[in-house]
Amino acid sequence: MTTLFGVLLSAGGLASAAWLIHERGAVATAFTGGRTAIAVIGFGVLANAAPVIAGSRSSAFIGLLVLTLVAWLLVTRRGRLAGPPEVWRQVCLGLGGALLLWCVSVDVLTGDGVYGARIPAYIAAGLLLLALWLLGAGATVSLGAMAYTGLAVLSVLTIPTAGYEQAWRACTVGHLEKCSLAGGLFRSFYDSENYIALITSFTLVAAVCALRGVERVAVLAFCLLVIVATGSRTSYMALAAVVVWVFGAFLLERRRPYPRINVALCAALVVGAAATAIYLTWSASRSTLSNRGNIWIHVREYISGAEGIGVGVSKWYYLRDVGDAPHHFFHSGYVLAIFSGGFVALTLWGLLLVTLLRAPVIDDRAFSAKAPVALFVIYSFTEVVWNPLSVDGLTWIFALMVLTTCVSGSTNPVGARGPAAAEHRPGPLATVRRLAGRPSIGRAKTDARD
Repeated sequence: MTTLFGVLLSAGGLASAAWLIHERGAVATAFTGGRTAIAVIGFGVLANAAPVIAGSRSSAFIGLLVLTLVAWLLVTRRGRLAGPPEVWRQVCLGLGGALLLWCVSVDVLTGDGVYGARIPAYIAAGLLLLALWLLGAGATVSLGAMAYTGLAVLSVLTIPTAGYEQAWRACTVGHLEKCSLAGGLFRSFYDSENYIALITSFTLVAAVCALRGVERVAVLAFCLLVIVATGSRTSYMALAAVVVWVFGAFLLERRRPYPRINVALCAALVVGAAATAIYLTWSASRSTLSNRGNIWIHVREYISGAEGIGVGVSKWYYLRDVGDAPHHFFHSGYVLAIFSGGFVALTLWGLLLVTLLRAPVIDDRAFSAKAPVALFVIYSFTEVVWNPLSVDGLTWIFALMVLTTCVSGSTNPVGARGPAAAEHRPGPLATVRRLAGRPSIGRAKTDARD
């Protein structure tokens, strides 16, 4: 079965890559420009291929990618450095910067200071926020951009499968029995099948909300094939939960436009998620959620007495090196925030999530546009989807959640209902032509993924 699935995965990856090339015009429109599309998709693909390209120096390679992206943006967008025009996205990136600065300060000032070589990772995280600030100043990104970027990344991860036996991990036996219909656990050239399933889950949700017709069905089938091959129970549960959001979005948006989500609903969702995460962390036993509780027990024991401010993320690497903590990373974005910066960091994390959910969209389909954010809130219970203190192969997911301003690529602004307002605003194709200069015509471990 692994041979059959390997052939199907390789064929699906090749078909996806060919389709992206064929539909490059639509891809460019989703990013409001071909150059932006190449930069963002290229970053996502190369960051995920880093273990193959650079081996043990993959972190340095990703840091170089971030530095190159920032340099390119500074050169090409000299006149647009004011950041995103939308206040909510400015606030979101500001909160990301505040979260980073707080956690770095805690790491430097607590205990014996920063353990190991974490400073380059902090610098890369800061440069990434700068890159998003610059990207937001001149790009109207649609939700389709996440689907296209995810497909490009999955193509790289799946094309070699038919001829790469190490792409599969043996099924587990004993206390945590786990397998897939393929007779193995698809992991590509990473150590964890959950990593592949996470990328696929966000690609699937974005495609369901942003694409249409045969394209949506084809992408959905490919993503489901990958998830089934991974056997990831985490992705099954997260997707089952977000189905409620997606179905509700389709029903609500058929009745009336939603340029933004009510702030009370955003706050209630995030506060409930944070409260649930705290409860899971402080009530977990060693076997909770496939032994993730074993990690969370070590977290709460080590930060005992410092729950308010945390101890700094580098201390976790110290605990692992001396054998006092599991090798795995936190397996929860919320727990990562608590360990790194205590309840202060968790509050900043929560405010950032509220801002992401609240940020308006320009095509009145806010619930569909925020489906990946809802998935992010859910997935972060058991995985580190975005590490705000580093940059890795999953960072593009957070980047595109921040940059997404619409679902379908429409550039009609919020509040523009009359023909006069629409008359003075160029459509997405005109924007792409302008950016292109043409006149308009009528086996590798990742830092946070074990």
